[in-house]
Amino acid sequence: MYDDNETLRRELLDEAHAGTFSGLGSMLLDAEEIRNAGAEELEEIARRYGLR
Repeated sequence: MYDDNETLRRELLDEAHAGTFSGLGSMLLDAEEIRNAGAEELEEIARRYGLR
């Protein structure tokens, strides 16, 4: 499960960074949340991003 969580974390961070660079500066806060999130929180964030 660790690999899956870290893969999801990287995918979410990529999305957050892309959003930040495209002008959605608030997504920078999401990146911090993603870095600190546990497994369940990562799944919740992925649902918000439409990735799960």
